[in-house]
Amino acid sequence: MEYPRRSYWHDTADNKIEAAANKEGLDGKKYDVLIIGAGLTGLTTAYLLKDSGYKIGIIEGTDTGYGVSGYTTAKITVQHEVIYDYLIKNFSLSEARQYLKANEEGFSLIKKIIADNGIQCDYTEQDSYVYATDEDELKQIKDELKAYEKLGIDCFYTESVPLPNNAIGAICIRNQGQFNPLKYLYSLYNTVSSSCEIYENVRALNIEPHGDHHVVETESGKINADKVVVASHYPFDNSFGLYFLRLYQDKSYVVAARTKDEPFRGMYININDPIYSMRYHFTENENLLILAGGNHRSGEKDDEEESYKELEDFLNKHFKDAEIVSKWSTQDCMTYDKIPYIGLYSKSVDNLYVATGFKKWGMTHSAAAAIILRNMLMGIEDDFSEIFSPFRITPAESSKEFFSSIKSISAAFLKRIAPVTDVLGLIGAGEGKIINYDGRKVGVYKNENNDYFCINPVCTHLKCSLSFNEAEKTWDCPCHGSRFDIRGNILEGPAVKPLDKIKIKK
Repeated sequence: MEYPRRSYWHDTADNKIEAAANKEGLDGKKYDVLIIGAGLTGLTTAYLLKDSGYKIGIIEGTDTGYGVSGYTTAKITVQHEVIYDYLIKNFSLSEARQYLKANEEGFSLIKKIIADNGIQCDYTEQDSYVYATDEDELKQIKDELKAYEKLGIDCFYTESVPLPNNAIGAICIRNQGQFNPLKYLYSLYNTVSSSCEIYENVRALNIEPHGDHHVVETESGKINADKVVVASHYPFDNSFGLYFLRLYQDKSYVVAARTKDEPFRGMYININDPIYSMRYHFTENENLLILAGGNHRSGEKDDEEESYKELEDFLNKHFKDAEIVSKWSTQDCMTYDKIPYIGLYSKSVDNLYVATGFKKWGMTHSAAAAIILRNMLMGIEDDFSEIFSPFRITPAESSKEFFSSIKSISAAFLKRIAPVTDVLGLIGAGEGKIINYDGRKVGVYKNENNDYFCINPVCTHLKCSLSFNEAEKTWDCPCHGSRFDIRGNILEGPAVKPLDKIKIKK
């Protein structure tokens, strides 16, 4: 499959993965555990189950590494902006401890996997900072500092923040981590491939409970499994759980750049918009600045190239002679109460599990999710999974967030219904537009060779109208974040079916 952008991690992950299993023989396969998704969550879960005696299968809808795991900033930390003050105030101190412990366990697991398997992934320990650029952020940071003290988090407050922008204060947690996520992911893939069967470019379409087992329908046939783990980023089956009403997707943009400045140590993020996340990636050959920002809810922005421009402007303002070597975007699933859903997919279905809603902190959350899922699959009790239950009672504040999101989705949907033209010739090279053709709307992309690629511009998930993303050259859904390439192939879910191709006469 062709992907609209490769990240810096794709360009530098030189370790090769073992060949995937032959999907031609997939129809009718039977597994004790089937994991849907070969990203960090799915592969780490398989790693923890490799000595369980279970027969394990993994299916991945794309090439491994081209989901959200390959487009991250790869900061491994328990410092998730200002989450702990929020948790104590809206849940409880006990539940805040659960969140912290789960992520500490996840962090420790990542380090152990790297050490036990000799994984070369540019891992370095770095201090993690959440910083303030104005008085409002500073107040939030000082409230978060009080939460850290209640939880016993080893940290310190400083007004000496080694950043080129106007940071006025920060909380630091020492000895967090960073790495090249694809070097890690590919090594993890190779480690688990000897104990399970992994299939790439096999997209799950739906899940059918059948008493003591499940039947997962895929593009390559039906798979039987006693237990199923949905680790596909966005839960795709709308029959259970109603996750399309409980999640939204938020988009971020990342650039990797060479600078003439002395590289600073540490990983940094502020709180309020505009949010900028910064760290240097250190290798034997070079040190690159990894800068992320431009966050917005999926579907809210007409011109996504503006977000890259914002990052470029920030670079040029604060760094000397910055040279961008790679840029990419990513979408993250967000829950309305800021806590991932990890556990049973639905109260009505046994032995079906889910992990989603990592809120841009997928490194530790993915490992924590794998631990929780392993425990549930094997009947092991723990003292930190309750807060992540998909059936938890959420605070009133999240209800306000939900209704705000519904308004945002509706506004984005109406705003991004693309203007329709009757003239095919008005489409320029590299442009995509929706045209009226023979009484119906057709999405048309024209490449530099004057070839036309025509699709039905309606999302196959829940029938929202698509709009063309000029920056990424993709057809995007403003409702739930599904994305398709110019040929209609799925790049990101929750959609599980490609767009219909349409033939037109030029």
